[in-house]
Amino acid sequence: MKNTNRIIALALGTILIAQCFCGCKGKTKKKEQSETDSVSQADISSAKAPVRLINHMTTKERDSVTEGALTVLDEPWNTSSGTDEILEEYQDGVYFEICEKEDMLRELEEDPESYQEWTEEDLEKYKAEFVPYIRGYVVDGRHYGSMISLSPTEDGWYGWYHVLEGETLTAKEIKDFQDLKDKLPMILEEYSKDEYQYFYFGTDLDKELWEKDIIRIFQAGQDKSYKELPFGTSDRLADEYYQARQNQQEDMSWELDRDEIEKIKDQVTEYTFYDEELDRKLIVHVALPKGIEEEAKRTSGEEEEAAGGSAFPALVLTDAVWRFNDISKLLKEMEEGRADPQILISIGQDYKICNSDNMERSALFCEGKDKFLDFITDNLMPYLGEKYSIDYENSTLFGHSLGGVFAHYALCNSDKYDNQPFGCYIIGSPAFWSPYSREMSDYTSQANDYGYLDRNDTITKRVFITAGSDEDEDYAEYFEDGDSTTESIVHLAERINAKCDPSSPMAKDKLYKSHHYQYIPDMLIEYVDGGY
Repeated sequence: MKNTNRIIALALGTILIAQCFCGCKGKTKKKEQSETDSVSQADISSAKAPVRLINHMTTKERDSVTEGALTVLDEPWNTSSGTDEILEEYQDGVYFEICEKEDMLRELEEDPESYQEWTEEDLEKYKAEFVPYIRGYVVDGRHYGSMISLSPTEDGWYGWYHVLEGETLTAKEIKDFQDLKDKLPMILEEYSKDEYQYFYFGTDLDKELWEKDIIRIFQAGQDKSYKELPFGTSDRLADEYYQARQNQQEDMSWELDRDEIEKIKDQVTEYTFYDEELDRKLIVHVALPKGIEEEAKRTSGEEEEAAGGSAFPALVLTDAVWRFNDISKLLKEMEEGRADPQILISIGQDYKICNSDNMERSALFCEGKDKFLDFITDNLMPYLGEKYSIDYENSTLFGHSLGGVFAHYALCNSDKYDNQPFGCYIIGSPAFWSPYSREMSDYTSQANDYGYLDRNDTITKRVFITAGSDEDEDYAEYFEDGDSTTESIVHLAERINAKCDPSSPMAKDKLYKSHHYQYIPDMLIEYVDGGY
C-alpha cells in the first residue's frame, strides 16, 4: 500500500511532509536457518519409512508464531487494530518522528520505487537542499500525520497547514504560536469537508480533541519537551489506518455457522504465522476429531516413533474465510464413524484484511504462489508436524477457484522440493481463465502444467479434480479461446493419467450438479468418507 503522506511529499516536491521459480529438483528454500531447525516426522505403523520434513523457518518466523484458543467467533475483523499494537508504548506524552538527511538517503536506497518518476536532476537537487522535516506525531497514543505541522528548524516558516485548492494540496503558513491558535478553528472546520476524507490524518477527526493535541504538539516543539519516534513509525501507522478505513467499507466477515462452530470451538487450536517471503500474517486453524486428541498430539518425537505411535492424514483447506465453516461437518463425519479420523487444517489470511477479496486472494494464489507454496511446504507443515502426528504421505491439499489454480501449481511444482507434505491434491473448479491467472508472468507455463509431466516419467501423487456442471455458463465471457472450467478438469485428468499405468490412474475428475462453489461442502464430505 502506498503511503499517502509520502505521495503528498513527492507531489509537492518540497521538504514540507512525507507520509504507501523455480529451481531444480530437490529444492530447499534459500532462507536464514533458524537456530532451532528440527526434523518433523510422521510415525506410521508400516514397513515403509515415514515421510520426514525439515523445518526451514527463520528465527524471526518461529518467534512470530502464536498458539491459542479459537477467536473467529469474536469477529476479530471488527475489532483488530494494528495501530493499537504499534502505539502501545507511546501513551505518555508528545512524540515527533523527524526525518533527518541520513533517513532520507536510506529511504532513497531502500524504496527507489517511490521516487521513480523523479528526474535525476530533481533527485540531486532534493538531496542538496534537503532540510529535516516532521513526518508525524503521537500524543498520548493518538497518531497524527503532518497535515498541520511545526517546522523542526529555526529557519523558514514556523509551521504550516495544508488545504485543497481545486485538486491541488497547498501549504499555508502559520506565523507563530498565536497565529496557530487563531487559525485552528478555521483549519479544523475546513478538514470536516468531504473533500478531505481520503487524506491521511491518523486519528479520525474530533475537533475538540484535535485542537488540544495540536496545541500540545506546537508547545512541545517550542520548549523541546517532545520524545522521538523511530523512523518509519508514521508510515506503518498510516498503512494500518488506511487499511482500517478500507475495511470499514468492505464485508470482512467469514462465512460461519455460529451454532455449529460453538460446538467445536474447544477442538480447535488457532495459530498465527508471519512469513517473511510473503510479508504477510496467516491465520491457521487445526481441528481434531474427538477421541484422537492425545494420540494426534506429539509429545517427544523420537520416543513416540520408537513406541510405534499412530499418525493421521491432514486435510489442508485454503480460503479459510469460507472453508472453516466446513470443519464442523467434517468432524461430525469422523466422530460418527463414516470417515476415518484426519487432522483438519484451514489456512486464512490476517483478520485485518478482507479474506474474500480477489485482489488479496490473488496475492497468495497467483502473484505470490511460489512464496505461498514455500510457506506451506517448508514452514507450516513441518512446524505442525512438530505438534501433531501427521501422516504426510496420505495428507491432502485442497484449493478452489483461484485456490484451485494454486492447488494445480502446488501439485505441478511439488517435485522441486525436498519436503513432501502431501500425497493427494484436490483441485476444485480451477479458474485458469480468470484475469488474475492470465496476468501471471508464467501464465503460459500453467498451460503446460509447469513442465511437471515432462519432468516426471511416473506420477505418484493422487489428484481429485472437480467442478460444477452448471458453472461454465456463468463465466463464458472469460474463456476466450481456451478451455472452459469443465473442459479443463477433464483435460488435466487425461494429461496426468497418460503418464500412469492404465489400470492405476492417479487422477479422477468429477462434475457435481452445481454452479461454481455450491458443491464444495458435499464434495469434501464425500472425499473424507472415502469417495475418491
